[in-house]
Amino acid sequence: MPHVHPLELPEIIERVGYFLPLWDQTLSDHTCRLETVLKPKTFHACLLVSKLWRQTLLPILWTLYDAEGMSHIPKDTLTRYSPFFRTFYMQQGQIVSNYCCTQLTSATLNPGIADLDQLRQILYTNRGLKSLEWNGPVGSELLAIDDFTHLTQLEILSLSHWDISAGRLGQALAPLAGSLRKLDLGWLKGTNGRDTWNQDDDESGQDVQAMEHDSNNLGDCPILPLVETFRAIGPPYSVDPTWIVKRCPNLSRLDLTLLRNNNEEDGKEDHIISMRLADSLRSHCPNLRALALRGSIGQEHKMTIVRNCTAAAAADNGLSELILVLRSVNKDLLDFIAPHALTLETLGILNSTDEDASMEHLFRMPVVCPRLKWFSVAAWSCWEVKGQDAVNALKVSTWRCRDLEILDVDIQEPDPDSGLDGDMPPAGSRNDSIRMGKLFKDGPILGWHYHPENDGDGDRPSLSEAVVRGLFEAVKELEKLRLVRWSGMIFTRSSSRASAEFDGMPFIYVDY
Repeated sequence: MPHVHPLELPEIIERVGYFLPLWDQTLSDHTCRLETVLKPKTFHACLLVSKLWRQTLLPILWTLYDAEGMSHIPKDTLTRYSPFFRTFYMQQGQIVSNYCCTQLTSATLNPGIADLDQLRQILYTNRGLKSLEWNGPVGSELLAIDDFTHLTQLEILSLSHWDISAGRLGQALAPLAGSLRKLDLGWLKGTNGRDTWNQDDDESGQDVQAMEHDSNNLGDCPILPLVETFRAIGPPYSVDPTWIVKRCPNLSRLDLTLLRNNNEEDGKEDHIISMRLADSLRSHCPNLRALALRGSIGQEHKMTIVRNCTAAAAADNGLSELILVLRSVNKDLLDFIAPHALTLETLGILNSTDEDASMEHLFRMPVVCPRLKWFSVAAWSCWEVKGQDAVNALKVSTWRCRDLEILDVDIQEPDPDSGLDGDMPPAGSRNDSIRMGKLFKDGPILGWHYHPENDGDGDRPSLSEAVVRGLFEAVKELEKLRLVRWSGMIFTRSSSRASAEFDGMPFIYVDY
């Protein structure tokens, strides 16, 4: 049998293709922002190697269609190669062509009124779609039930800016019940808002049966047995999340933005919403393990959900991931998360409005959560914290979480001109990067390496040597701690750049 060179084997050529650069970031002259643009210079050279290379690599070159990043490519060229498209990404206002793509697995569609019919045709001709983000052109456009009847393989669905009145959402979800695993609901019209809540209901939320039918103007919806992740904005701008939660028996991750009812002073309606949601989670979602709560709803209502969303506390029956956006951080927070303290592995506390919050209260969380692996604290906007004060709070904390791997502290340092911290240069100045570079020029400090974000181009703020050494002293007993992120700067116990890769918070740590 004649010897075949590895680079003449289609499977090897295909692997090479996935490592070739295709996209480049360019500063737009019109928007003054970075845009990702298709520039396959190296890829094009590889296409010219041989006929085999061209046949093998062409499908890879055209796998992803991004209307913005490929706007410089002639339309006839895109049309010719559109059968290779597998991922389709189009924003509103971009020109739609008559592409012949029938093998899409993922689509992000943001149609304008003029494009709606053309983009609907893409839905109709791609029955194998696995992921769909389908955003309406205007909030008054009715969600069409026919858009979903054939998408029986769809696993991920994101909907926003549609009118779902007359039970349209329930009818749209019905054909997807056998495949849908992740559901994301944004701004939706026609839900009747908060009018669905009976003001005479008692505070225990016992009158839950009133929500079972079409009083929420959503229609009947079957059980969604495969849905594990649900993300939504609450009333009055979208669906009451309880309506979905009750139909997801295998829900494990829930990310909600709940909004305060500004027309009510006593907060009774918000209390009813939070109690019913907690009751539904406890009764219908035994597998819930990750919860994120944000939005303007009162902090006491968020705490009601956290405290009551699972059954009686047990070693294996609690949340493993909890992200909270709170207006106030105080000693009561410990009591609210107590039912989950023994199971939490990821905890994020984000505070942006409390000027009097104490770092000591924030750093008491690890004391009661022995299984923590990821702990994140963010204090934004109107709260300025001296780095040394934050380090001092760390030092007095009792670290029970010996398995902690990542510590993420995002604080806003005071302006040095305010006189609060005279030895600090202006955050983000060129002097900052020089100082940080000098601080680590002789190697690691107490075993920790500093990793500039962009190969040392120096836009990140720096810390004084006292703060840096104090920080590493405070965490020296945490032997499994591998990464510290402090006000945007990343430190690891390894000199490897790979060890400094920071993907942000876990999956559920996202915002609208």
